[in-house]
Amino acid sequence: MRRGFKTEAKRLALELRAEIGLGAHSPFNPYAFADEYGIPVIQLSNLHGPARDHFLQADGSALSGALVPIGTGVAILENDAQPPTRRRTTMCHELAHVVLEHEFGVSLSADERRCGLGGDQEDEADWLSGEMLIPSDGAFRLARANATDQQAAEFFDVSLAVARWRMNHSGARKVVERARRKRATL
Repeated sequence: MRRGFKTEAKRLALELRAEIGLGAHSPFNPYAFADEYGIPVIQLSNLHGPARDHFLQADGSALSGALVPIGTGVAILENDAQPPTRRRTTMCHELAHVVLEHEFGVSLSADERRCGLGGDQEDEADWLSGEMLIPSDGAFRLARANATDQQAAEFFDVSLAVARWRMNHSGARKVVERARRKRATL
């Protein structure tokens, strides 16, 4: 990941949220965002043919989502058999690739955090999608309130794994704990 990207992603995620009328303390709606940008979202269940049944698996072993070029634009193909929190994570990941203008042929997500682009593009999409789902400001607010990972997941409508990842990797809990220890010694 390029130097300074995490700071850039914090700012960018808040701007993206503002575009659909959200602050840092509300669940992100990737479908509203896709609609705002004119990005069609196609559910696998609406497709026909033998490949559909192979890809339409709730366990995500075949496909979670895909960013598909269509003319000069893109569409997102999503596995709508998966739980809503997983679908939202996949959507944010694919939207991050679009927002960051990553070049690609087809980006296939085989699970929540892996797709076909690899390298820095993948790391950047992961980090930005995390900031979209639980912004650092939101993570700090939850850390100050002593929220558990489960409470963070419920508040931001994400999976427990995503909540744990964001609460730990945002640094929110460590910073809040250090500040509390410092105040306690004064």
